[in-house]
Amino acid sequence: MTLTAQLRQHLVDTLTTTGVLTDRSVTEAFAAVPRHHFAPAVYRVSGQGQIGDVLDGADLTHAGDYLSAVYSDEAIVTQIAPDGRPTSSSTQPGVMAVMLQALDLAAGMTVLEVGTGTGYNAALLSQILGSEQVTSVDIDAGLVDQARVALAAAGYRPRLAAADGLSGYRPSAPYDRIIATCSVRRVPAAWLRQTKPGGLVMANMSYGVVPLRVRPDGSGEGRFLSQVCAFIEARPADGPLGPTSDRMIEVCMGGEGATSAGTVQQVEWFAEDRCEFFWRLSEPSVYQCTLTGDMGKIHCLVDAGTDSWARVHHDQSGVTVVQGGSRRVWDDIMQVCQRWDDAGRPGHYRLGLTVSPEGHHVLWVDRPDGAHRWPLR
Repeated sequence: MTLTAQLRQHLVDTLTTTGVLTDRSVTEAFAAVPRHHFAPAVYRVSGQGQIGDVLDGADLTHAGDYLSAVYSDEAIVTQIAPDGRPTSSSTQPGVMAVMLQALDLAAGMTVLEVGTGTGYNAALLSQILGSEQVTSVDIDAGLVDQARVALAAAGYRPRLAAADGLSGYRPSAPYDRIIATCSVRRVPAAWLRQTKPGGLVMANMSYGVVPLRVRPDGSGEGRFLSQVCAFIEARPADGPLGPTSDRMIEVCMGGEGATSAGTVQQVEWFAEDRCEFFWRLSEPSVYQCTLTGDMGKIHCLVDAGTDSWARVHHDQSGVTVVQGGSRRVWDDIMQVCQRWDDAGRPGHYRLGLTVSPEGHHVLWVDRPDGAHRWPLR
């Protein structure tokens, strides 16, 4: 057995032992598909998310580090933009396993993958269903070309296209399953329209994954999986979304706006994992970063839709909020946090989503017809 085959089997054994891999066909796919074929180079990422040196698979002096990264149960960054923002990655294998198993795949099904990326997930799908059943699209034509070469070298030939996956892919529709390996602010109505009744649409929103079962009337509904994860945000045809951290700091630290007093409870809500998941679902156009120093913490928030911003300074003396722009970003998020608190502070696993055929979203706790349900704008 080659070294890469041994590492691949070790990854499968790890995912099986920890209870992540439970489906036979998905397990066999991970055992069969060589991940290193789809990641000729990976970037080191620090615990703080900083992008560092690149590990090249052809560099024999660092082959051990490279293969350790590729066959770890970790996401790996494979492409970055000039501004330092990751634009392609290979998802954490454990997350991929959970999503593939939740798709409930069966022989004869057709699948659309939105976000080809490296091609690794398309290879797993092809191994499970057969290449002829799989279509994969990506907005980045260069990534599609690279993935096509890697897939062919590994023995897979799914249908690939350079296209805006937010519109689905009509030429191969309808599908039994649609799976997005990129994050979306809202589930596109096109995905529901291009899925057969009874089929599934698997989407990543905020830090969660929600499988929506498509009904005969064209709506979709489902509860978020227990798995927490975040993908690179889907890029529309007109370019990347959202400000970089440097841009957020520039806008928030240099702006003059209305000043008010905040509370420690508000800051605790804002930073609490369950609440953050909730408010990000409600306010997906708001991006934030946090500066930490001797003078306390400063939370910087920018709404990509209006360029409105908020700067929240929390130190021993209290909480000070400065807001500018056409909307009060912090106030709006605090309203959402209050809603979460009133609903009993639910974790993401208690949340579900209903999407109408027209694309209207309703978030709910525990059940769709329960007391706690809200439309998402």
